Amino acid sequence: MRRRDLLGALAAGLLGPALPRPRRRAQPDWRFELDGRLRWSLVPRAGAPAVARAEVAVRLEGADWTELAALDRVRRFAVEPARGGSAGWQVVGILEGVEVTAAFLDGPPPTITVTARGLGDDRPVAAIRFLDSGPARVAGLSPARGGARLLVNGERSASDCVVVPWDGTVEATGFWQLAVLRESDAPAASEPQLALAFAADDAGEGTFRLGDALVVESVLGRRLVGMTRSPATATLAVVPGGDPLDALARLAGPSSGRKALAGWTPGTAAAGGATEDALLAGLEAARRLADPQALRVIVVGDGFQRSAGDWETNERFPHGHRWLTDRIHAAGFQAGLWLAPFAAAEPSGIPVAHPEWLQRAPGSAPRVATRRDDWGGAVYALDAAQPAVQDYLRELARHVVNVWGYDLLELGALGLGWGAAPAGASAAEAYRAGLRALREGAGDAFVLGADAPLQHSGGLVDAMRVVPGVAAAFDGLVPAARNLLLRAHLDGAAWVNDGGAAPVGAPMSATEARAWASVVALCGVSALATDALDGLDEERLGILRRIMPVAPVRGRPLDLAAEDWAGFLGDSAPAWLLAAVADDWWMLAGVNWDDEPRRLSISLADHGLRGPLAAWDVWEGARRADVDGRVTLDLPPHGATVLSLRRPRRFPYVLGSSRHVVQGLMDLEDEQWDARLGVLSGRAVLLDGQPYEIALALPPGFVPSAASCDPAADVTVEVVDRRSARVRLANPPAAAVDWSVVF
Repeated sequence: MRRRDLLGALAAGLLGPALPRPRRRAQPDWRFELDGRLRWSLVPRAGAPAVARAEVAVRLEGADWTELAALDRVRRFAVEPARGGSAGWQVVGILEGVEVTAAFLDGPPPTITVTARGLGDDRPVAAIRFLDSGPARVAGLSPARGGARLLVNGERSASDCVVVPWDGTVEATGFWQLAVLRESDAPAASEPQLALAFAADDAGEGTFRLGDALVVESVLGRRLVGMTRSPATATLAVVPGGDPLDALARLAGPSSGRKALAGWTPGTAAAGGATEDALLAGLEAARRLADPQALRVIVVGDGFQRSAGDWETNERFPHGHRWLTDRIHAAGFQAGLWLAPFAAAEPSGIPVAHPEWLQRAPGSAPRVATRRDDWGGAVYALDAAQPAVQDYLRELARHVVNVWGYDLLELGALGLGWGAAPAGASAAEAYRAGLRALREGAGDAFVLGADAPLQHSGGLVDAMRVVPGVAAAFDGLVPAARNLLLRAHLDGAAWVNDGGAAPVGAPMSATEARAWASVVALCGVSALATDALDGLDEERLGILRRIMPVAPVRGRPLDLAAEDWAGFLGDSAPAWLLAAVADDWWMLAGVNWDDEPRRLSISLADHGLRGPLAAWDVWEGARRADVDGRVTLDLPPHGATVLSLRRPRRFPYVLGSSRHVVQGLMDLEDEQWDARLGVLSGRAVLLDGQPYEIALALPPGFVPSAASCDPAADVTVEVVDRRSARVRLANPPAAAVDWSVVF
């Protein structure tokens, strides 16, 4: 510390004992304390701190880090809660013409917000540091002790998301959110698990660097602040205790509340190039496969455009967009369109007509973001910090929806919008301004983001493709499954999670296709069939039908910290997935991602599911032995078992059906037992004309004698074994059927 700063700090009493917080009526579960050096600790009402003696620091471009205590004219204030607000501390000081304010608010959730405001000429702010676990202490993070496992989020939606066993030797960088998980033999309850997350509208990119310590920073690049520029702000939430993934879900919201959609896009079906004829053939096959309420949207994918930036149709789609959407709508489906809105290739005319719109470093030529022959050669990225570019993006989305008639926009390659902005805004602010313009132009249309910076997309998309590209081969499914499961907490919180493609055809086996379908169905995410539907046999079509429509469930992995799969650059994924269907009904999937057979075992009791449960094997269509506390499965390579688990009853009840992977939620309504008449009845919905079966559990002493349905049809009931029976409709007479069984 400089002598002048030392004398100033002594005069202000900053190097003395920590000041007591003024009393107030309501104490939060956790509160911030600042010591005499303005290091922060997050402490509970009783017990050990979650974080102790951490320092906030700011770095201007070309300069070293400056801690709060080293700021000029530094002052500290106690913050009293306004109505509905938080108490805490505020520190204000000056750093070479920049006013730095750090607000520590107890919450909930506890947050630290750092704002840099220019007082004169422009100054470039490079980064803000919130925490370095080297000099500080973080509960559960002790390299010498080990035991911590960290959920490390990739920067973009297509980036890998992994769980890292951290002992101070692993080097990795996470973005936006980080969860500190605890193994069963890890630190005691006095050292809580942690959730850390940056805000969506931050000026910087939230990063978590792992090496010999955990360093938490918001990277602003070269964000200019000055008298004529807006301040730069970054916020970190630190939530100790409880389930850190639940905390991250709360911090990620709110979502738009839109529902997940299933659909079809030419994908692998158009390996030779997308064409209008191929899309219309797929549209007709989709109409035969499923009701539009199940398979909801037909997406015109990459390949229709003249070039990146010129989104009119090419010669392979001679009738144009409106002609296509009219036919998709006439068939009863919604129409979707893929775009890469930040991309502009030479043939589009944009680089020539508006060279000032292109991203470039100060004093440099426009940056070539990528080269793709199918997009028009050299592809530039638009600088969305410019109001003129925002106007262009807003009008593009408006035109796609209102003139061309599309109901869904799949915005791909959004990472191209992340770049240097000569106007002085950060890359994060430029990207968010561009995405906001697209959202405004799209109006009520469904907006799906892909290959997008996750942190700064929050609140501006309805759905996010949270996986890398899903290849039509099992090896390509594993990283997608890992991302989908590790980001399951974001579904319904930040947005609707999108699982990308749902391939079920060759070269995958039917066993492999069922494994991926199991994960997609129990996660309750959007997904698009990509196979040529008219080339699939009945078995593969049946797999697709059983994941459509998307079930409103939010499955979560049970084995995040399991040693047998997790690890940096791991080539596997969580093996267990649990989804609640009703108060007494759950779906459990076990998946073997290995090339060899495996026996998997999980304690349901450890995850709050105790007591006996009746089990129905969904894919095999057979009742299994009841489970009580623990489930053990023998699985073939690349195979999955999905169990329908229900609390036993003293009278007959439904245990499963053949319509959907998720049991009891999509196709069954109004299940009732009439004890006086000895009749079990219900309503089957969303029937698709395929043979339909309902599995019944038989308590001791109950034997079915007859079955009927309305509308009347050929319905049978047969005893499978002493514990189960099957009701069968060979040809359902309608999409909804009332059924009853007499005992």
